[in-house]
Amino acid sequence: MSNASETKRILDQIKSFEGPDRNICNLAKMYIGQKVAILCGRYQYRGILVDVIADFAILANARSVEISGPSENKSPEREDLINGPMFIRIDSIEVIYRPRWSEADLTEEQETFDLLKEYEG
Repeated sequence: MSNASETKRILDQIKSFEGPDRNICNLAKMYIGQKVAILCGRYQYRGILVDVIADFAILANARSVEISGPSENKSPEREDLINGPMFIRIDSIEVIYRPRWSEADLTEEQETFDLLKEYEG
């Protein structure tokens, strides 16, 4: 999908939210099942967004990104494996985005996607 069509898809979804429903929690739900990067204060994390509930976003295969490098890099320059799911408070999230390096391989990636399908089904 091109950047323009992806942006249009997201904007169309955002327009569907009204009043108090237009919040970071509902906007984040658009990325469930995708690899994302999340910026919280001065810390960045990446992984597969598994779920978003009232107070938390849950990342599977989470990593703490110490040095991201340029957004167009294929992978972050330096990161630490968190070794499990990560729960991030919604009110601490500044940005949820998808730089190219957020798409880098993750350990047990396919197992996580399979689990998500099972969870959703």
